Amino acid sequence: MKNIDLNLLLVFLEVYKSGNLSKSSTVLQLSQPGISLALKRLKDHFQDALFIRTPKGMEPTVFAQALFPSIKKSAESLQESLGFRLNFVAETSDRVFHLSMSDFGQLLWLPLLLDRLRTVAPGVRLEVSSITSHIEDELSEGLVDLALGVSYPIKAHFFQQLLFNSTYVGLISKDCLDIGDEITRQQYEEVKHLTIRNQTSGFYLVSKHLESLGIRRQFAANLSNYTSVASILSTTNYFMTTPDRVADVLTQQARLKKVKLPFDLSPMKFMQHWHARQDMDPGNRWLRNLVASLATH
Repeated sequence: MKNIDLNLLLVFLEVYKSGNLSKSSTVLQLSQPGISLALKRLKDHFQDALFIRTPKGMEPTVFAQALFPSIKKSAESLQESLGFRLNFVAETSDRVFHLSMSDFGQLLWLPLLLDRLRTVAPGVRLEVSSITSHIEDELSEGLVDLALGVSYPIKAHFFQQLLFNSTYVGLISKDCLDIGDEITRQQYEEVKHLTIRNQTSGFYLVSKHLESLGIRRQFAANLSNYTSVASILSTTNYFMTTPDRVADVLTQQARLKKVKLPFDLSPMKFMQHWHARQDMDPGNRWLRNLVASLATH
């Protein structure tokens, strides 16, 4: 029914039901001329009078009587579609969310998130992958629901929310007596360093800033993730520059101490990122709110 909208269908149904233009005008909250205009459009479309004025009111033609079931079904279908809303009930959902997380995210946020899900949405499951350089494509294609990692320049159709800022500190074994609570620039350039070689981890920003200060580091190893960091640092005199929030976790895993750096670094911004296609999804919105609520922990 080309060029026929829901309002025209509702006019047809109300006039059919009441047989009175004035009553139809009141029920539909349309002017009587508006009702007459709608009927004219319907008449022109179907090439039939549809309703005939009689002493009893507006009586449907034989064609209108035959048309009524189809019009009623179409109107109900349109109303259902226009009123459609996605629902998400966390307590009973068995939805699988696909998350992409940086090393920071998996170390800091994932344990908290899983613990919270266990109590508020026990049926919800997570599929977790590491953030790669393809994260924007994965979000836009719906392969990933939510990404947690460092800040990056935002593009059209993407959203991001700051979860926390974290200053940087040094991290070294408590058994290293040459370096105390602070490290000098000379010591910093002489000690062997660990780092994470990952464009999505934020360490490349640290490297760029140190290069701008003319500080040269000696690297013992460039690692792919945090898995072995605590073990390596605790059994060597290697040094690592890392966000303070990460250092807090690693010092609980091994005999490590935090060290004040001899320079200032811009805080690491930890964000959650999502695409416009997921913005209005109730489940995704619930998950984003849940993730954001963990920022106070």
